[in-house]
Amino acid sequence: MIFHFNALDVIGGNGSKVYLCIFCGGLIAHSDRSLILKGNKRHLFINPSGINCDFYTFSACPGVIAPGPATEAHSWFSGYGWKMAFCRQCRQHMGWQYNAVLKSAVPAVFWGILVEHVITKETSE
Repeated sequence: MIFHFNALDVIGGNGSKVYLCIFCGGLIAHSDRSLILKGNKRHLFINPSGINCDFYTFSACPGVIAPGPATEAHSWFSGYGWKMAFCRQCRQHMGWQYNAVLKSAVPAVFWGILVEHVITKETSE
């Protein structure tokens, strides 16, 4: 699997758009943290319950927390475990944090944020 990183991943937070929690309006991520995985920044998978999961991928999401241990069960990304991710402000489900199983994997961590749980806004607004 090939991953592409934005050069601003180290300093970040200055993207032209922000992604906000649709439930409370809290900051989830900046567009400069978008992450291309498998050639895309947006992915669609169906979970074991038959629910469509349409999400963006990010290298960092300062407005999201992911407590607890990760699991590799039903992971959509080979070599990565996942855990549920929640808005830091209102605690609504936002998506998932993915953690590399091998320490040598790059990226070590990334986020999948559900499209329907965020709104985008230009930073100049």
